[in-house]
Amino acid sequence: MKIGDVMTRKVVMVDYNTKVREVCRIMGENRIGSVIVSKEGKPFGIFTERDLLSKVMLSGSLDDEVGKHASYPLIVVSPDYDVREAAKIMADMKIRRLLVMEDGEIKGIFTSSDLVRVLGR
Repeated sequence: MKIGDVMTRKVVMVDYNTKVREVCRIMGENRIGSVIVSKEGKPFGIFTERDLLSKVMLSGSLDDEVGKHASYPLIVVSPDYDVREAAKIMADMKIRRLLVMEDGEIKGIFTSSDLVRVLGR
């Protein structure tokens, strides 16, 4: 099975300079655990609930720029990537999300929730 068949297609992206406080509001309203952080219009990193807890709450401020606390570099796969291979990457790297891109364009995000949904079928 390919990532493109099961990925989450809606990806929320925020600018590097957006305040963490605003990003938390966006994540809450969209009921998501992460956003892609862009810098100069290109995907730069990812900001997750884990980043909020382990970086911002520990030694940062909700008024910081989100890019300061984003995890990077992004781990990127293509839509035709095999789900099992993606799961192996996620396990090996201890991450829960992979950005899905093709021809320089964001197509979606593959998350641990997507993986669980596939396994449940």
